[in-house]
Amino acid sequence: MLLYIGFTLSTFWVTGLMQGFLSRYPQLPEEERPAFLFNAYLLFLLSSSLVLALMLWGKTSVLLVLTGQPALPFYEIFAVFLWLNVPSYLVENYYLVLQKPKAILYFGVFAFSLQVLAVLGPVFMGFGLLWSFYALLLLGAAKYAWLILLLGRWSAFKPNLKMILHWASLSIPLILYALMGSFNQSFDNWLVNFRYGGDEQAFAIFRYGARELPMALALTNAFGSAMLPEVAANLGTALFAIKEKSLKLFHLLFPLSIFLVITSKWLFPLIFNEDFSASVLIFNIFLLVTVSRLVFSRTILVGLNANRMIFYISLLELAFNIGLSFALAPFFGMAGIAIGTVAAYSLEKVLLCWYLYRKFGISIGQYTDMRWYLAYSAVLALSFVIVTV
Repeated sequence: MLLYIGFTLSTFWVTGLMQGFLSRYPQLPEEERPAFLFNAYLLFLLSSSLVLALMLWGKTSVLLVLTGQPALPFYEIFAVFLWLNVPSYLVENYYLVLQKPKAILYFGVFAFSLQVLAVLGPVFMGFGLLWSFYALLLLGAAKYAWLILLLGRWSAFKPNLKMILHWASLSIPLILYALMGSFNQSFDNWLVNFRYGGDEQAFAIFRYGARELPMALALTNAFGSAMLPEVAANLGTALFAIKEKSLKLFHLLFPLSIFLVITSKWLFPLIFNEDFSASVLIFNIFLLVTVSRLVFSRTILVGLNANRMIFYISLLELAFNIGLSFALAPFFGMAGIAIGTVAAYSLEKVLLCWYLYRKFGISIGQYTDMRWYLAYSAVLALSFVIVTV
């Protein structure tokens, strides 16, 4: 529930600002880019501080609205960790625009391995979760220090309100789009709480099942972010690169999704325990999201600054998700909620592809290898039907 709170309060504006940052940076003159890096940090510091204030001063309201609980253990410690951790998301994006892929790898290994160690180490040593949270605080401080060192080397300490406001104005439709996307996921959790009366066991079953293929979300988001500067700089070259490079993701993520659909009923209880067997169907439904994730029409639209239409389409997606989930939940339970979400993701991608073609004349075949895409999608869908039926 703490992770759910952090996701709800931060993901939408972090995602929107980051995408705006990646599309704006290549368009700036070379001499203005160091100042832009510093001003990006200022805006993230301000935004994360506002989230911290909301979580601490509005604690009762935040907990009741988002979780239905009057209190949660370790809440205050987690709020401070979130405040430290969110600005450090800038690190890998700085390295991306500075064209330093090896540094992204080093930072990722540092951050992820220590995060796993921070959470699991104290528990396995018998100290309990409290010390896991203390370890997370230390990790957050270390990542923040890394960010400050990076700023000292590559940025120019020149606050520029005009620069911040222009970037923020470009990012607002993307923030709203991300808000709709995070609300889609938050709505699913809320609907489960609503239908099951705040039952923590039901909530856990849904949360453990309502996850996409491990790596898929990270890889597709990373790939989309990496291609944004290229789309903004040279559209023709970027379309060819997206088509060629996304095919490698097809060959990795589609076979993994198919394998997990077929084997999840054995693997899920083995990885977690038998209590989570009910999560398997929900997990298999969410694996179908792979089909829509691997089409990168939104990346191209963001690079072309068509951000407003992206937001409008997200509103349609949200309305469709809410309506379909409410309609299916009485008949299929948590599986119906999952179906509504996956169907909404698919509708969004269809509309984005349609608008990209209608407005800019760019067909899906220009940035997607359709032969492999359709073949893999058909096998994944067939595997789901066979296993489910």
